[in-house]
Amino acid sequence: MRKQICFLTLSLFLFSSMNIFASQLPTDFLATLNQPQLESEEHEEEIKDPYSVAFGGNLTSNNTLSFYEEQDLIFNNSENFGLWLKMPLSKSYKSFFACEGFYDFSITNAPNSEETDAKFIVSNTLDVPLFKFAFNFSSDKVTTNINLGRFYFTDTTGVIFYQSVDGLFTNFIIDKTELSFFAGYTGLINEKNAAYFENPYQSQGDFYALSPKFMVASARTKFNIFNTQFLNAEFFTSLDLGKLDYNKIYTTLAFNGAISQRLFYILQSTLGINIKSDGSEELKLANLSKVDLATYFDFLNSSLTFSSVYASANSQGLSAFMPVSKIESSAIGHTFSSMLRAGMMYTVKPVDSLYISLDSDAICSFNQTDSTLVFDGIQWSIETKWQIVSDIYATLNGKQFISFVDETPNYFLIGLNLGFTF
Repeated sequence: MRKQICFLTLSLFLFSSMNIFASQLPTDFLATLNQPQLESEEHEEEIKDPYSVAFGGNLTSNNTLSFYEEQDLIFNNSENFGLWLKMPLSKSYKSFFACEGFYDFSITNAPNSEETDAKFIVSNTLDVPLFKFAFNFSSDKVTTNINLGRFYFTDTTGVIFYQSVDGLFTNFIIDKTELSFFAGYTGLINEKNAAYFENPYQSQGDFYALSPKFMVASARTKFNIFNTQFLNAEFFTSLDLGKLDYNKIYTTLAFNGAISQRLFYILQSTLGINIKSDGSEELKLANLSKVDLATYFDFLNSSLTFSSVYASANSQGLSAFMPVSKIESSAIGHTFSSMLRAGMMYTVKPVDSLYISLDSDAICSFNQTDSTLVFDGIQWSIETKWQIVSDIYATLNGKQFISFVDETPNYFLIGLNLGFTF
């Protein structure tokens, strides 16, 4: 039966590879290429009341049904209520205060659980992932943007660090050059919404659990080399204040731009250095490399993106790449360490209210003992988002992982999300 499932899905995979042999778009792919305006620059017109407050909220219901081969079904329901507020600090709205908070209740059945006798796992999460003051200044030569407080931050790759953090971010735009500096602390944010690649501690607290203590910092620059070609360089570091395991340093070099009017690219390579906190080990060098190609069509506002990611493993020349944040690169929990992933994504927007994406990936991992490359399997997914009316939307998604390794079972998931904004 398993061979039949694999054969049928593999046939579908090969047939659809002409269109959708796809992985997820890299984090902020369009933002990296096109550099849209900062949030602070969205409202430049003067307002009559400089201290007027904008606010709103959302209600979402997320439901998924999933199962591993030869195991019971797993059902998860999550109900989320969120509120946001934004208050200008200047007439131009370039400086403002913004915050977001939410409460999330989730319940999951617990089949085949060896850790608990409970039939259901209930989780309550209360968090404020955004609480910042933004100040923006412009002169004839320099535009300065400052964020102070709690906000989302991601590194150039979108793979090493991607989460909410307490800190200070400054950005300077001088002609065709952009410089930014960031420093933050993770020990006060809610660990329930921040997964770490290395974290031996168990979360304590039902609503709010303090994260491991890391001091993170970044310095990066972006140059317009010529025409539509850009060079990005970043130095990122994570210092362990809780004596978990390693301090980490990353140096990233990236090129991006347009190959033609409709074809764009991103090339990235990161050198990672792991330093044992107690100094008992020599430096460990690792590498993360990414290649992305995207093209856009007039036909139904569609796009096709090829993406590949390599994260080094323990071998004679390199060690296993170890990011700070734990970001899954597959439906069954592969992370961006000791792996190779390649695929394509196809997106289409037939009408303004409907968005569809189709993608598929091939996933390989490196054996930890002899560093041989193992073909773990393929995965595909489909997601549709329908904006029913201006304030109500629905999302339907499905995904499957077809394993080519006996130790790893096949996996399937289908989900339905409903949202209401006000």
